[in-house]
This record gives sequence, structure tokens and C-alpha cells, in this order.
Amino acid sequence: MHSSDYWQKARAYFQSHDPEFSALVEQLPDPKNMALRPPFPALCRAIIGQQLSVKAAATIWGRFERYHALDLDPAQVVLTSAEEHRALGVSGQKHRYVVDLARHFVEHGEAFGEVEGLDDEVVIERWTQVVGVGRWTVQMLLISQFGRPDVFTAHDLGLRRSMERHLGLAVDGPLSSYEKRALLWSPFKTAASLWLWEGLAVQSQPK
Repeated sequence: MHSSDYWQKARAYFQSHDPEFSALVEQLPDPKNMALRPPFPALCRAIIGQQLSVKAAATIWGRFERYHALDLDPAQVVLTSAEEHRALGVSGQKHRYVVDLARHFVEHGEAFGEVEGLDDEVVIERWTQVVGVGRWTVQMLLISQFGRPDVFTAHDLGLRRSMERHLGLAVDGPLSSYEKRALLWSPFKTAASLWLWEGLAVQSQPK
């Protein structure tokens, strides 16, 4: 994931390119690196956690991992019935999504799962071929699981709310307004995204 040098460079970049945002960043520690997962379990985890609380998602994911002996072999997942997954707390719809994901990995192997050296948009285009995996989901994984340095998604409500609170953007404005502001942060949009999420717990400074 990212080194302390990455965060230092990001802080310096924001200070010179967006002082208003830099004022928020100065209040926050460097983000913590998250545990990395290979592409297949990372995507499975993202699907299972959709529209669930953090606690519920963690509980069901723990059952899912244990049931599949932690190695999460796509070939085994393809053969798992909806009834077996439902007993773990996985809905019928998410079962179909996970099986479709596993089928992609079985049929296309490393050509589907490999992300090293691929452009972000290529990864997004490839992975969104899976039913139930949208652009937002892939972007979240590029940030949290693969450490891509320049990812921002205006489709994330938390990012938009943080920008509204700390940067004075109009509430529920057009997505283009958030995307335009994020252009100031490239090539450190991932760092900006992580600090914006952290900033949700920080009160806005008086202007």
C-alpha cells in the first residue's frame, strides 16, 4: 500500500494546489493501510457487503469464508447452491452475483483477475462485466485493496457530504461539481478520498 512518503507528498501537493482542502488534511493523521485481498475474494467481499451495515457484512463474510475453507476457490463457489449460501445469510440475489463472479474467474482465469499494470479504466470496464459489480464498487476496491493512487468517485455519498461540509460545495449538487473540485487533487485523488472519509467526523472550520 502507500508509504509515509506518499502521504507527505500528498500533503505538500494539497497545500500548494488546494489550501482550503489542505486545512482539513492538516487536522487528520495519515490514513491506515487496509488488509489486502486478491481480486476474487476482494470482489466477493464487496458484493456480500452491499447494502448491509459494517457489522452485518463482517458477520456474513466470516461465515462465507469459513464455509469455503478460507481459500475461496472460484471453482468451488460456482458449484455452491443458493440454499447453501442462504444458510450463511447470503441473499439469493447476492448468490447469483457471487456465482457469476466466480464463473468469470473460472472461465477467464488470470486474464480476468490480474490487475497489475492495467489502467484504472480498463480494470473498471473488465470487472463491471460481472452482474452486481458496478463502477462504484470497483473504484472502492482500487482505493482500498489495490492502492491505486489517483481514484475518486463522486458516486460515493460520504465523499460528497464531506466535500459539502468542509469545502462549501452545494448540498446534492451535480456530480460534475464534485468531480471538478477533485481534479485539483490529481495525482493524489486516492489520498484525498481517504482524508475526506476521515473528515466526516471533523467539524467544519469557521470561514
